[in-house]
Amino acid sequence: MNRFITHFGTERCYVCEITGEIVAMAFALPSSISNKIQKFKNSNLKSQPQNLTSLRYVYACATRPQYRRQGVMAKLLETIYNEACRENIGGIFLHAADQNLENYYRRLGFENFFFRDSATFFKQREREGYKKHTDMQFITPDVYSKKRLQKLENYYFIDWNESFFYFLHETGMQFCEYKNDIFSLSIENETIIIDELLGDTPKEEIASLIFKHFTDFKTVEISYPGQKNCYGQIKWCKPQNENLCKGYFTFAME
Repeated sequence: MNRFITHFGTERCYVCEITGEIVAMAFALPSSISNKIQKFKNSNLKSQPQNLTSLRYVYACATRPQYRRQGVMAKLLETIYNEACRENIGGIFLHAADQNLENYYRRLGFENFFFRDSATFFKQREREGYKKHTDMQFITPDVYSKKRLQKLENYYFIDWNESFFYFLHETGMQFCEYKNDIFSLSIENETIIIDELLGDTPKEEIASLIFKHFTDFKTVEISYPGQKNCYGQIKWCKPQNENLCKGYFTFAME
């Protein structure tokens, strides 16, 4: 918590007070969505630069148990949304921890917008076809941040700044490069978690690489840009271009 406050501060923390007691809270952290190159249909132009759109990442929503189911959080999120609109922010977005919360946020006007795919691999005695491969390298957060922008140039994606990746690194996340691919790496219980894999290398080969380096682990979970699984919802402050139909978001701090 100290690391979070040091990095993000408290000026974007919204609270609800009842008789002088804080009963609910939520952060609205500055962020942006980026599409460096947008392709247009029915146009002679192959690409066109697009600017960043400012957003607010809603995080750490919490209500004291005795005040739940009374509309307190709904009112707090409405306050955050209205202020974002007044500040001419594009919208507010969040990651729902489970399906019930996803349904709850949808009732408050949030729509499914951010998607990604995932795959799980289990250690085997032999992984045919991937015994000979070059080694992976650990890279610094700033290098990862720059390479990430290049890999995601054709996506609408949440554009975390370089300092955010240093924050993740301080919490234990590593950043790696393999061939022309980059990926994040962290450990959760007895599983290696790759929250983001960007590149063309087969997922099975990446899993084989991880099992080679971390011999005590038997499970690898890999997430990557896709459109199967909703990973985040957004509530726009103003109408969007019809081409802006889905985006990519990962590294939710939940």
